[in-house]
Amino acid sequence: MKIRMVSATPMALRLKEPFSIANETVDIGENVFLKIETDEDITGWGCATPDSVTSETKETVINCFNNVIKDILVGEDPLRVNFINDLIEEKVNGNPSLRAGVNMALYDILGKKANLPLYKLLGGYKDKIETSVTIGLNPTDTMVERAKGFVNRGFKCLKVKCGMDADQDIEVVLAIRNAVGPDIKIRMDANEGYTLEKALRVIETLEKLGANIEILEQPTPAKYLYALKEVTSQCPVPIMADETALTLRDSLKAVKMEIADMINIKLMKIGGITNAIKANTFAEIAEIPVMIGCMNESMGAMAAGVHFACAFKNVKYADLDSALDFEQDIVKGGAHYENGFVIPSDKPGLGIEVNL
Repeated sequence: MKIRMVSATPMALRLKEPFSIANETVDIGENVFLKIETDEDITGWGCATPDSVTSETKETVINCFNNVIKDILVGEDPLRVNFINDLIEEKVNGNPSLRAGVNMALYDILGKKANLPLYKLLGGYKDKIETSVTIGLNPTDTMVERAKGFVNRGFKCLKVKCGMDADQDIEVVLAIRNAVGPDIKIRMDANEGYTLEKALRVIETLEKLGANIEILEQPTPAKYLYALKEVTSQCPVPIMADETALTLRDSLKAVKMEIADMINIKLMKIGGITNAIKANTFAEIAEIPVMIGCMNESMGAMAAGVHFACAFKNVKYADLDSALDFEQDIVKGGAHYENGFVIPSDKPGLGIEVNL
């Protein structure tokens, strides 16, 4: 099999409502859809979601795709996923979401060639995974109403954004806990917004008041590795590294230095499924569980995260909810939600249909 044609199409997908975290507010999800066509009439789809966190824009993605990626891909055998991944890693600096999109498109082709859904091709450890749904920063009443809305739709795990105001965070989380009851899991994500002292104060206060927090994600700035390690050693709640574990090298460093209790792998940050497999394997050997998260991703990208999450035992947690956030996605299939779980498609490859 040979790759005969490739293309990249940017799409700005509008969110149902603006989404705020500790360091930004967005109302558009920029996604670049990647199409790889082969001489056997098998087409692979991938999707890049550039973000300020990965120092990308849709312009840098399109630029790199047109000037570098095209020349690498055309004429290659798409089933040689690891070989092509190495070629791209050698020639492309940065642009991890672009590398991720290309990588997942190759895996889509591989699954279609094997006539297997990707999660089974990768190992098929489970056929679904419980996911959190994220509540962005807003006034307390608004966040409580959104929490109740998610619970009414069957979700059993909430991820509450925090990190701007410690006292308000305590108020919000307690209000959400009172509104949803004791059986719903609550995770907190500070997006680097706390100091060591604030992180400990927030969690210790919440624990004393019975909030029962499952996970605190990235409480301190990513560059201060030992601040995160200190929170991890002192905090009664498990700590997850996210922005600290930006790249594959970062993820391995976080595991090796025991900086956090678990790490959040995002395909857009780490550069795709091939690199995610490496990071997860290293984490599993170290007995550190992994979460698969997402950016402002269309189902065209998020489906790859779902398939990856279901393929491996060590992926214990998922935050795969971005496809719920858009007024209208252009992708069908890939995965669906049921009783708080996200379930991968059983169609070959990623199981997605893209309507450009």
